[in-house]
Amino acid sequence: MDYVIGLQKPAEPRIEMERPPAFDHWMFKHHFTFKETRGRNITVQCNLCLPKVNILSTARDSTSNLKKHLERKHAEHYRKSPSRDGPSDSGHEVEGPSEKKHAKMDHAINNYTTQSKLNALVFNFIVEDVQPISILEQPGFRKLIEVLSRGKKVMSRKTFDCRLEAAYDKMKEELKKKLDTVQSLCTTADIWTVNNRSYFGMTCHWLEDNLERRSAALACTRIYGRHACETVIAKIQEIHSSYNIESKIRATVTNNVSHFVKAKEFSSEDDCEVDESHFEDLGSILSEGEMGEDFFLSYFLPPHQRCAAQTLNLIASKDLADAISNGPTHKVHDSSTAKCAAIWHKARGCSTVVADAMESIANMQFTVPCMNQWSSKYFAVHKLMSLTDTQLTELTDLLDVPNFMPEEIAYLKEYADVFKAVAVAFDLLQGEENCFIGIVIPTLLTLKRKLQEKVAKTRFFSEVIDQIIKAIDSRFKQVFDSPDARLATTTMPQFRLWWLPEGEREVLRVQLVTEVSQFVLVPETANTNVGSGNEDEFFSYGPGSSGRDGNRGAAEEVRMYLEGTNKDLKCLDEFPRVKKVFIKFNTTLPSSAPVERLFSHEGNIITPKRNQLADEHFERVLLLRYNSKICSMALE
Repeated sequence: MDYVIGLQKPAEPRIEMERPPAFDHWMFKHHFTFKETRGRNITVQCNLCLPKVNILSTARDSTSNLKKHLERKHAEHYRKSPSRDGPSDSGHEVEGPSEKKHAKMDHAINNYTTQSKLNALVFNFIVEDVQPISILEQPGFRKLIEVLSRGKKVMSRKTFDCRLEAAYDKMKEELKKKLDTVQSLCTTADIWTVNNRSYFGMTCHWLEDNLERRSAALACTRIYGRHACETVIAKIQEIHSSYNIESKIRATVTNNVSHFVKAKEFSSEDDCEVDESHFEDLGSILSEGEMGEDFFLSYFLPPHQRCAAQTLNLIASKDLADAISNGPTHKVHDSSTAKCAAIWHKARGCSTVVADAMESIANMQFTVPCMNQWSSKYFAVHKLMSLTDTQLTELTDLLDVPNFMPEEIAYLKEYADVFKAVAVAFDLLQGEENCFIGIVIPTLLTLKRKLQEKVAKTRFFSEVIDQIIKAIDSRFKQVFDSPDARLATTTMPQFRLWWLPEGEREVLRVQLVTEVSQFVLVPETANTNVGSGNEDEFFSYGPGSSGRDGNRGAAEEVRMYLEGTNKDLKCLDEFPRVKKVFIKFNTTLPSSAPVERLFSHEGNIITPKRNQLADEHFERVLLLRYNSKICSMALE
């Protein structure tokens, strides 16, 4: 054949081999009869459905539709083949994407959930959520775990007990090793009573070199008999000595008021059991004990410090109430607070429809306070007074509560304005991670100043403010006079010596120099080869030397620190010895709140009875849960 020059040779037709359908190589092909090909699909008839004619369609490159038909309609025939999950007789089986995905998921689940891993997950579930150990014996829970884990078994209660003991021992050893490396510690302690059983709880706290707060639970042990001073002191000494920390503790912080807590306030309405629990006044127990000198000589006890947050709460609740009741405004106070209490009472027990209507009126979630905390009641009053007069009237009408009189509204609004500083101070003092004892004095001084500024502006509370300021001076006298608290404040860059009058600063500056000079600067690198160092490194004379000139170096570091203006804690890295003094004195917490949190979980009070735990198991579970962030818990 001749071709025209310059023209390309025409392409020859391309012959493409058609791939056989996946059905031809499928291991269950014999259960179906091929009918016809329709484009990219094929149709077959199910032989197992006869005499009923059942025509099925599936893709040429997949048998997934036919496989699903067998699983759903003829499962007994599908299960008979021992090699259904493996390759077919012809060497391969073409599966669709969904089949491959499910196969990979099944493989991953079976590989991930080993028996050891399952035991660890169940153990963590019980400890972290404080579940009753009896859940291990409940048929529904066992069935759930067996199905989810593809036939693996739930550990027995005896196995759990052994695992709990081993995990607790491991945790305690890790914690003791950690505390061996810490120089300064603070502990918080409290006695908690529930169901006629008393438990002594203790937590410890320290600062890392980066000034981050670390916390651990030391004990939650049963305490028997009368809560006498000698019993409490012996228990404190026993716990401290068990961790070898007696000489490291700067102070033990306790509460100083018996505040009662109804467990039903923290649990759902579905709970049929109501446990009444309360924290004992451990501060008074330690302060009012009458033991002889020989008794105290037999124990090595750290300084005792009352909780600053609860002291302020006592001022805001008891002292404030006494000042108001003895003043000329007690009638308007009683009538206005009675209406607030009626609103809260009606709101607590109202229906969902009424609750929705209340939120619609207030344009916010309605707050029902916890009546044993002054700050909770204050914020509830503040939220009520943030409503307009119209909204407040609609709310009282909805709940069938007497309307507020103009005088009562004026009183409550002024109450919310005058005592806002008290609520802010309370929140500052009950912190944990970023809260230090050095914040107490500046907080109280600022609170007094803000209250004094309100005297000339208030209509109802001028005499009350005077009484509150006197109560602050009286109840916090020990803190104001404490050299440790004053040094703790001075070493905080946020305050330095600015909080003191000019005439008192020099005395505290000298005290700070004395403390700083007790710490020796350690160079980052040291040459340990004998005879290779400079002679100046041996002698301790002249500028920049240690020894007799160490106090001069300390004074210079303190001078530079006090003249600085950076208020960030990180600036202490520039003053290493001042930083060590900060850690020494600010390790102490101003609040005993952490030990109270030991007895609660996500707002729910933990009780041995409700959780069906023996006293020993109760302590181990609580300590493992509390310490899980700093110590390993589960055993692989």
